[in-house]
Amino acid sequence: MKTIAEVKKGFENELQAIFSLDQALAEERSAIRRIAFAEGRLLTDSEVNRRKEIAATRGELAEAMEALGLDTVNALENASDVDSLLSKIDIVNQQLKDDLDSLKELEDKAAKVEAVANGMAQVVEGLLSFKTALV
Repeated sequence: MKTIAEVKKGFENELQAIFSLDQALAEERSAIRRIAFAEGRLLTDSEVNRRKEIAATRGELAEAMEALGLDTVNALENASDVDSLLSKIDIVNQQLKDDLDSLKELEDKAAKVEAVANGMAQVVEGLLSFKTALV
């Protein structure tokens, strides 16, 4: 099995080959028309046919790109380091859950401290009112 990095590298190499071929075909197709224009003539039958062949080949390259994408997704799903990556993600998720649980405990404690502080504030207010009434 390939690693994710190997799958990525293979995808990039194949994609570059497809792009290079497509670019060469596009340039050839343009050159055919450019030459005929420079010579002040219409395209010959063989030139028209070649341009059609090039267009068909470029269409096949588009299909090849789609197939490459699907093959790459399949290869990534089966990459040897996917299980390791998923395991690491699970560990991080567990750590985040533990952190969330700790934060919830702190929130509960903060609510209790707030309730005690409010109670103490009421006692102090009551004492101040009592002292004011005595004076």
